[in-house]
Amino acid sequence: MEQAWSGPHAPGHFSAPQGWQGLVREPPVGAHILHIYEDPDREVEAASLFVIEGARRAERVCCVGSPRELSSIRRRVEEAGLDTDRLIRDGALALVRQLDLNGGPKEHDETSRTALDRFIHAMFQGVPERYPSVRWWGNRVARFFENGLFDRALAFEQLCHERREVLPWSLLCAYDARKLDPERHAAAFWDVLRNHSHLIPAGELGVALELFPNGVHE
Repeated sequence: MEQAWSGPHAPGHFSAPQGWQGLVREPPVGAHILHIYEDPDREVEAASLFVIEGARRAERVCCVGSPRELSSIRRRVEEAGLDTDRLIRDGALALVRQLDLNGGPKEHDETSRTALDRFIHAMFQGVPERYPSVRWWGNRVARFFENGLFDRALAFEQLCHERREVLPWSLLCAYDARKLDPERHAAAFWDVLRNHSHLIPAGELGVALELFPNGVHE
């Protein structure tokens, strides 16, 4: 089955498909991957592959999510034979609840730019002396988008996308397709796409696409 792309921006904006598992396991440094999922198990599967391979490659890995998601990822990391407690103790793995990143509850589950800057700075301690690069998984920016806080969501995606040009990291962002309404989200979603380097579309295609291989055109 082939994915059919339509609309004014589709032609020339996607590369030939590749397997999504390979991209998640070995993302190029600077990759900013957008994962659209329909099944929460697929979200955790992709996140876990991303985390496990990063840990095996001695990269620093960080996950920002809900307690349920973080618990599921941790369980899969342990099932892969990795010592999660040691990784966390040594600073190689961080499993961070959104509220901890925020510094406590805030309106609209807000994460301030100051908190994000502080967090990014902390993540890169020991890079590249101890860790060659950083991997970051999260889905919290998607919550802004789902709730109609488009400016806030796009500001964070743009910040991360711009910093990938100077920081040795790769990012995997998860968006729940079941919560995206075409009438409400379609126009703003184009801006989300423009601030990512790769797309893993929802469904059973099992592929990943490089976005804008020839550059972004308005």
